Amino acid sequence: MPLRELSPPREPAARPALTLVLLHHAGGSSRGFGPLLPHLPRAWRVLGVDLPGRFLDRDGARCRTAEEAVAHVHREVRDELAAPYAVFGHSMGALLAYELVRRLEDEGTGPDWLGVSGSLAPHLRPARRDRVLRHARLPTAGLPDALAHRAARAVREDLRLIDGYTPAPGPPLRAPLAVFGGTDDPLAPAALLDDWTAYARPPASYHLWPGGHFFLFDHAESVCARMAEVPAL
Repeated sequence: MPLRELSPPREPAARPALTLVLLHHAGGSSRGFGPLLPHLPRAWRVLGVDLPGRFLDRDGARCRTAEEAVAHVHREVRDELAAPYAVFGHSMGALLAYELVRRLEDEGTGPDWLGVSGSLAPHLRPARRDRVLRHARLPTAGLPDALAHRAARAVREDLRLIDGYTPAPGPPLRAPLAVFGGTDDPLAPAALLDDWTAYARPPASYHLWPGGHFFLFDHAESVCARMAEVPAL
C-alpha cells in the first residue's frame, strides 16, 4: 500500500480544506509521521507515500535512483491532488518533495506550499552514509531479527539512492517554500539551511526548533502549528 490515507475518515461529500502529502525519511515509512497527525487540522486530508519494497510491501520493486523514487511518488499522488494542496518531506523525503514539486510545476499543477525538513539544499552533498546510519531512527525496537535486518537494509538502500542524486538545473520554485530544521541536527546543520534560498522565488521562510535530526517529533504541536500557516488557507 504505497499511498496511505492518514487523516481520520470523513463524510464522502466533505471537501478537505487542504490535501497534505507527506514524504518520509530514509528507511522509514509514512507511519513515522504518526506523532504529527493529532496536531494537524482535522479539516485536512493527509496522505503518506511509502517507497516500494518495505514493511508490508516487501515484494515491491525498490527504487534504485532518486529519479525512480520521484516517478513512483508522482504516480501515486497525481490523481489525488485537488487544489489546494501542500507537500512536506523530512530528510530524504525533503529532496524527493522538492523534485516532485518541480515536476508538478512543470505540468502546471504545482502545490500551494512546500515544506522541507531536516535536509540540506539539493546541491549540497549529503552527510556520509556511516554518519547517517548512526543518527537514523530505525523502527527496530521489539522486532524479530529478520524484520530488524529488513529495516536496516531499507535505510542503506535509501542512502544509496540519495548518494547518486544530483539536481538538474532549473528555475526557482513558484510555490512558497518553508524550511524546517533542528538547532543541533548533525545531518542538516542549521547554519547551512539558508542555502535553500536559491530554490525559492518567493523568499523562503526558515523555522528552527531545539533538537537533532528528528526534532519535529519532539515538537509535534508547534511544528504542525507552523505547517497550518499554509498561505493558501
